Amino acid sequence: MKISRTYLKIFLSFLMVLVVSELIIFGLLHLSWDKSPRILHLERQILTVKDLVELKIDGQPRSLEEEQKLLTPLIITLGKSLEAHIWVTDPYGKVIASSSPKIPDMDEFTTGDAAKSHEGVYVYKKSKNGIKSVYGVYTANLPQGYPFTYHLYHSFRKFDEESWFIRAQIILTIIAGIFLIPVSRRVVRPLKELTASASRMGRGDLKQRVEIKGKDEIAELGQAFNHMAEGLGKMVKSSRELTANVSHELRSPLTRMRISLEMLKENIERGDTAGCNTFVNGMQAEITHMDELIGRIIEFSKLDMHKHPAMNETVDMKELLSELLEQYKCVAERNNLKLKISLDDLKLSNCNRNGIRIVMDNIFGNAFKYTDPEGTVMVNLDQHGKNVRVQVTNTHAPLPKEDLEEIFNPFHRLKAQEIPGSGLGLAAANKIIRIHDGEIRAENCSDGFRITIEL
Repeated sequence: MKISRTYLKIFLSFLMVLVVSELIIFGLLHLSWDKSPRILHLERQILTVKDLVELKIDGQPRSLEEEQKLLTPLIITLGKSLEAHIWVTDPYGKVIASSSPKIPDMDEFTTGDAAKSHEGVYVYKKSKNGIKSVYGVYTANLPQGYPFTYHLYHSFRKFDEESWFIRAQIILTIIAGIFLIPVSRRVVRPLKELTASASRMGRGDLKQRVEIKGKDEIAELGQAFNHMAEGLGKMVKSSRELTANVSHELRSPLTRMRISLEMLKENIERGDTAGCNTFVNGMQAEITHMDELIGRIIEFSKLDMHKHPAMNETVDMKELLSELLEQYKCVAERNNLKLKISLDDLKLSNCNRNGIRIVMDNIFGNAFKYTDPEGTVMVNLDQHGKNVRVQVTNTHAPLPKEDLEEIFNPFHRLKAQEIPGSGLGLAAANKIIRIHDGEIRAENCSDGFRITIEL
């Protein structure tokens, strides 16, 4: 079984964090050893020795010989029981009783820092050649005027709590490492599936999608992948449709020009030049139409190819719409159209004036073009929440639902409509509105057909 690099990185990262955490905890325990169980344990031992000694002498003043005779057997017994070296000294440092004939030299201990317990026991520690030692000293209040000082010394290879702590940490590391194996695989599995789907998509299968589970970062990555796949599919489909539509739009005038050219050649061969101007004028008109169409296609393509225009202008929407509507008054008069105009005094900031002008020009052009004679065109400019809203409504038969969605696609033309046009106006308007982070939608309404823009 091949181990993936991501899985290995996750596994090793978890182990590294665990080991570092253990080392930090171990270091903190050593730094604050005055609160460790060893201090409390030694404190209880040395206070126990004190209580038994005071009980033995019963607080009565005695001679040194009597004290030694009473306390020596007790201290020896306690030393064996506690597995420690114990001795008691008087205020002048003279040994009264000891568990061993030889008193160890404590000068090396007392030169270092001591930890003081809650009851006032001073504890020193030392580690040398693998041997760890602790030395506790406590001066009592009794006998009155002649208080005893109690000494307790342990020497061993390891502190018990350190040994247990290290064992527990080793076991914890092993258990964590075992459980990290399935956890890491569970984390890596969706990434491997995502990689496989991306590889298949790279080979041309744009229908690839990944299953989304949960709401974590990997789920967000999966959602982004699905969104990207959907966008790529739409882009490829749009590109194919654009190529097909461009081919169709260019083939039609070329076909008409070819027919006109053949008829022109036949007339010239017959010596009949009377109708030649008609064919020449027709071909010139087709060439002009093709030139305009290619220009519109180039402008439409620039919206995708070029970087977005600067969005640092402020547009007086009432002034802009009034200026554009003035240009369409002659069309309205020729077709006897009624105009209903309601424009609030609104300004649009952080936009591109030329882009907004192109959008509104295209929408007005369609509204006046597709309104039957004696019809009505309504233009409304108002504020909708925080947005500037423009609604252009013209009397027209209701459109099918699929047309309302596809009307913004390049070269989409309404069925049963013989009105000339490139089919790029609303597509360009849609792209420009999206660049402005706005919304444009088409809908049927009681007054006919409506385009709504919110910016």
